[in-house]
Amino acid sequence: MGTSNVKGLILLVLLSFSVMNCQKKKMEEKYSWLGTISAPQEYPMEIYRGAIVADDFTYNFDSIWGTQNTGWGNEGGTMSVETETMELPHHLEFTWYSLVEKKFYTGKWELDQKKIKSLFDEGFVDQDTRKRTTYSSFVVGLAPKGRVVLWVKGPGNQKEAGVFQAHDTIIAKEKAYDNAQYMFKEGFADRMLNDPEYKTFKPEIREKIKEQGYPAADTYDLYREKYHWKPVVILPEGGVWIDFGFTNYNGEQENLFAKSLDDNTYKSRAIPKFCGFYWRDKNKNRYAVWVDSFDEKEIFELFQKLGKDEDIDFTIKVNGDNTNAFLSLVTEKEELSITKAKIRLSRKIE
Repeated sequence: MGTSNVKGLILLVLLSFSVMNCQKKKMEEKYSWLGTISAPQEYPMEIYRGAIVADDFTYNFDSIWGTQNTGWGNEGGTMSVETETMELPHHLEFTWYSLVEKKFYTGKWELDQKKIKSLFDEGFVDQDTRKRTTYSSFVVGLAPKGRVVLWVKGPGNQKEAGVFQAHDTIIAKEKAYDNAQYMFKEGFADRMLNDPEYKTFKPEIREKIKEQGYPAADTYDLYREKYHWKPVVILPEGGVWIDFGFTNYNGEQENLFAKSLDDNTYKSRAIPKFCGFYWRDKNKNRYAVWVDSFDEKEIFELFQKLGKDEDIDFTIKVNGDNTNAFLSLVTEKEELSITKAKIRLSRKIE
């Protein structure tokens, strides 16, 4: 082999090492994140053990988290840690007890690190600071029949990062660790569900369960179905739309303002569950409108009627003095009125 060929081979090897080191360095970038838990209000989950695992850090869950049912997609509490920055996680493992189903579920799953890294690196602009920031926590969603959803969350923004399936399991009382022994006491689930003293459910949720029963287990998959829609606000003449924040049934959140509001366009999104916005009239007076909730049956039937192939304008038309708003779904072909939403409108905000 000639001298030039040897030099070329050495150079190629060095370049390969350099590329590998760069790739390794990118994967080892540090981020600041914590973990929390979400479960449907109607389906309280008792935490047995879990972990969000990175190469250099593990965020643990155990029975100290107790009963969780803050609402699907809503975060619970967080535990502080001494580590300030860590690599992004590559595994999720979780074991929990579903009180309504009276079953333990367990599973261990590999996370899509490329997707998670892309979400963290892209981040978003924080409306309060007007500076680019990124996600700061992982929300582990536990649903009936062992469905698990992982979201990444930051101020005003939440994105789905993975969906997984756990399997039911049996844990023997004598093999359970000491702090989890309470879960195995006779009648534990029934007391938590039925004894008002434990305050497992908010009064309105307890009444809803009494009237309608528990939601179907596949509801949390149905929530993930997406339609091609964008928000549209119609204001009195001279009115200026300032922002638009919304949470969807699948737990994702968006916050549109400034450039993102100007760029507002049709995207594949789950059905909205809550939304709110500010606007100014021609005299620079500021007002707010909040759609606190929809009638779930109505809003799903309306979106389903229009279908997933249509561009849908989720439209809110505000009257002159901000005392009423009219909601509808609009396509090129038709307009469907939303009549059962609960709407709050502000007086003039000084």
